[in-house]
Amino acid sequence: MSQQIEYSHELADLYRLFGDRTRLIMAKKMSEEEWTVSEFVQLFSISQPLVSQHIKKLKTADLITEQRQGKRILYKLNEQAENYDLVLKIIAPLKVKDAEKAMNYETVNV
Repeated sequence: MSQQIEYSHELADLYRLFGDRTRLIMAKKMSEEEWTVSEFVQLFSISQPLVSQHIKKLKTADLITEQRQGKRILYKLNEQAENYDLVLKIIAPLKVKDAEKAMNYETVNV
């Protein structure tokens, strides 16, 4: 498979990953500061397992890093990620406050 075709698959996977509003907002928040799962649970008013599933998808894609501080794990957007610049372009136009108000968290898919 050529590099160009392989990259198109990676790009499609990245866009699919950010086809979810919760992960878009999470990425925007983590681009600004570190967040914990419990902070996202409180922000979104969704269950801890659901937040953890979103975190796992972003982590599997190597888009976030984690840092342990005692019992807490802090997550932040991975500045060393191969697609970091593209992720920043994807989330740049997002106005988080407006998106948070518009979200219907009962219908969020993982």
